[in-house]
Amino acid sequence: MDTGKLARYLAGLKSTSGSYGSKALTIDGDGLNFRPEQTERPCGAVEVRLSRFWVDMTRKSDAAGPPRTSPTAPTSPTAPTYEFRYTLMDRPSLSVGPQDGIAEGSVPPDSTGCRGSLSVVHVGHDITIDELPDDLQMPTSFTAAGRGAMDVKVEAEGSLAATFVPPSGTSFC
Repeated sequence: MDTGKLARYLAGLKSTSGSYGSKALTIDGDGLNFRPEQTERPCGAVEVRLSRFWVDMTRKSDAAGPPRTSPTAPTSPTAPTYEFRYTLMDRPSLSVGPQDGIAEGSVPPDSTGCRGSLSVVHVGHDITIDELPDDLQMPTSFTAAGRGAMDVKVEAEGSLAATFVPPSGTSFC
């Protein structure tokens, strides 16, 4: 199957969760989850790529900075903004299906003080830094489950799901 058809097939799989519109292929702080309905399940394992990027954050100064900035809370006019830079970490190939579960080796790395990570699940061409979002939103609070991981939309061709694990201590950046 060509990569365009494979991407459409995987993106269209519905989850066994029963929630309306839920996707079978998702990624969060626990890793790449695959839970398709029985009627749509692939007959064998399907290979996907996981492009992982470090996201280095610094508090934005008054001087002109890089083109990528992020408010911590979009509704707050006084919220600090951050500059961020992506650096490719790794790009492993993973297998999902036909069984349900979390793909081995897919857990996003832990964040540190001013460094988070962005994980993008895709098929086809390698995701480039230029295809990554320009507007990462910082959370206003963190949850214990999922390490504060947040869904992110990556518009690149073949992109299926993405998650951002924000830095743990941006107040010191």
